[in-house]
Amino acid sequence: MVFPSQVEFEVLALENLERPRGASFFCLLAFQSEDTLFEVKSATEKRFSEILYESNSLPKYTPDSFEKEIAFPSRFTKVLSYKQRIHREELVQKKKEAVEIQIQLQKKDPSLLILPGYVTSHNIILAKSKDDFHRIYLYQGVYAEIVYQFIEGKLMPTKESLPFFRERDVLYFFSTLRESYELNKFKS
Repeated sequence: MVFPSQVEFEVLALENLERPRGASFFCLLAFQSEDTLFEVKSATEKRFSEILYESNSLPKYTPDSFEKEIAFPSRFTKVLSYKQRIHREELVQKKKEAVEIQIQLQKKDPSLLILPGYVTSHNIILAKSKDDFHRIYLYQGVYAEIVYQFIEGKLMPTKESLPFFRERDVLYFFSTLRESYELNKFKS
């Protein structure tokens, strides 16, 4: 048996690097008034793309300690999923755009939080703006947090996920969103 040299191995490894398929993009919203929801929908459709799915009202999202510094407690929580797929590295730009929208609309609704994320076959990721032991730094001040993993045929919250992600209605919505992603992942 002939083994490839180190250089041949490295060339072979580089040739096999592959960009993953586009991910399904969504934004988790926490807000105080219905007017805010309509403004967020309008602003995000202009920036991101047409809304594909909108969750029913979900249990109240309780911000983590870092998010409590930038927003007051909210009354409502929804998730908006967008038609256009994103490449995973685009999450940083989407986070920055979501923060711009959030800052603008927080003048009317100081409880507004917009947390972008994406769905893939293996996990569901949220973009965060503060470091923590279970987050991976991407770049430009944005971190990725895995909130769900797909294990043994089921979507499972990670042990670090906030209690919100363990709620039955929330898990059901994200499971449905993942199923839609799986059914359509080969479409452009």
